[in-house]
Amino acid sequence: MQHKKENSHGFGHGKVLGTTSMGERGQIVIPREAREELDINPGEKFIVFGHKRKGAVILVKAEMFNKFADFFMSASKKFESMAQAIFDKNTAVSDDEDDEPVVDEKE
Repeated sequence: MQHKKENSHGFGHGKVLGTTSMGERGQIVIPREAREELDINPGEKFIVFGHKRKGAVILVKAEMFNKFADFFMSASKKFESMAQAIFDKNTAVSDDEDDEPVVDEKE
């Protein structure tokens, strides 16, 4: 049985890039190594996610989150238009079925 060799400072596809602490005013300094590796610049905006019970805080660059949201909305619009086309097709078939049968009275 092979075991996956993992960097002792790594987790999944990421890695530990330093430690920090929160000051009295609620500010957290992102370590230099993290800023350099992740290309984080002054003024950069983040979306903050958290899980109270697990004590986890996750920062995601707002730019990346916005790209994801744009992709998701674009994909959902495609699915919405596909669903509408299916609905329209089914509605057209249902409308045809609602027509009363034509009876030839000559017979």
